[in-house]
Amino acid sequence: MSTPQQRSTAARIAVNISWSRTPVRAERTRPATEANRGQLAYWERVIREEGIVCEEEIPLAAASRRSAYMSQLAKNAAASRKAKKNDITPRARRIRRSA
Repeated sequence: MSTPQQRSTAARIAVNISWSRTPVRAERTRPATEANRGQLAYWERVIREEGIVCEEEIPLAAASRRSAYMSQLAKNAAASRKAKKNDITPRARRIRRSA
């Protein structure tokens, strides 16, 4: 049986060999790049598939959709930070109630 460190080392060796045998890295990473919501091409594909916007307006609509997505991420992150900041431990809650 191997240790976690041995498995990690073996995996690192395997991945480096795999990448050394990859002639065009962009082709290998293309599926992940196309699925990335931060890429404008992703939103252009989504808008095009919806079929609501005419072809010449797709770039503008995609930019707006990406902007809305990024704004939503920022809003969620701010809400999460606020919740963490306002979160108090159970002990502090008990002390606050008894005071």
